[in-house]
Amino acid sequence: MQTYNLIESDGGVELRGGAKELWKCKEHEVIIVGPAETGKTFGALSKLHALMWLFAGSQGVIIRKTYKSTIASVVQTFTKKIILPDSGVTVYGKEKPEWFDYPNGSRVWVGGMDSSDKVLSSERDFIYVNQAEELELNDWEVLLTRATGRAGNAPYAQVFGDCNPSGASHWIRKRAVEGKLKLLTSVHQDNPTLYDREGVITKQGLATMAVLEGLSGVRRQRLLLGEWATAEGAVYDIFNHADHVRERDVNEFKYWYLAQDEGYTNPAVILLVGEDGDGRLHIAREYYERGKLQKDVVLIAHEWMIEKSVRLDAVDAAAAGLIADLRDAGIPAEPHKGRVLDGITLIQQYLKVQDDGRARLTVDPACVNTINEFESYTWKSGKDEPVKENDHALDALRYLVNAVHNSGPVILFGA
Repeated sequence: MQTYNLIESDGGVELRGGAKELWKCKEHEVIIVGPAETGKTFGALSKLHALMWLFAGSQGVIIRKTYKSTIASVVQTFTKKIILPDSGVTVYGKEKPEWFDYPNGSRVWVGGMDSSDKVLSSERDFIYVNQAEELELNDWEVLLTRATGRAGNAPYAQVFGDCNPSGASHWIRKRAVEGKLKLLTSVHQDNPTLYDREGVITKQGLATMAVLEGLSGVRRQRLLLGEWATAEGAVYDIFNHADHVRERDVNEFKYWYLAQDEGYTNPAVILLVGEDGDGRLHIAREYYERGKLQKDVVLIAHEWMIEKSVRLDAVDAAAAGLIADLRDAGIPAEPHKGRVLDGITLIQQYLKVQDDGRARLTVDPACVNTINEFESYTWKSGKDEPVKENDHALDALRYLVNAVHNSGPVILFGA
């Protein structure tokens, strides 16, 4: 049976840097932040697992912004890398776990902020938040009220999480500056799979760092360098994860559209966009590939059209050959362009949070290239004109927004 002492031992788990500090930290609210692949999640899950063993009868929680994302990511790590086969921990819920029961009476609940009633229905001792940057401040404050110490199964209660750096003005950073939240830092050298104990990079480390070195714009600053960064002079400066990056049920949408930007050296882009009954748009899927033949791009567009009964494919008016090939394949491709500034203004209006508390444009978390462009697309210095970089998905979106706005079915700014 696994045993742990969080102060004197790591229970056989190799922890370094920020992850080791997290294990020792007893502050009521603490988050470990760092670039991608530093071992933050592994360290946090190891701590939660150890706490459950250390304090019999404890009530713990694993939570993320949505239940679906919790199950698809962090729970997979917990079951495959943290819980040993002979540990005696049992899972309730099979492929979609609802909780984990420990032989000593401790329990770890699994949930999302979108389905938190059962998970947060009573006081908990420890709450672990994966990808905390996805949460709104109100979400975090709700969690704090569910781990106040009243559960009484451990000598202290704690809400702890991990996150990648987000925008420079994110609430996590502000809360840390105010002294309300302890913020720990994790670096790539903390991950034993990337660097050995002498600080020499491993074979896996070379492969991982090569991928991260290939990132650009704000994603490079955040995921490689670990910086809280917002592109200076960002065109879409109101874009943020809390309001605009989320999962939505595909059954919510009445209409489906495609948006395309032609490319070969630059990426060819296809966006699959849903529109609900209130006129909200959601980028549900992206195709973002360089070096692909046009026939292959058309094939993907055709597959998506059939799957979703797409009613319109908005394409750059200058891409006459692509439009012709799409139409030959039976895809309802229409040329659209419009003034760049007009399209930007429309997208900015979609991004504004309305009186109902929701933006009229959201992006699925899996659309990482589109999200990166939103965060990296900038104005030319001193000019009312954007830099012609980080704009391939956004150009495609601009064509679609112009098309949909001018065709009338969208209720643009209704509550």
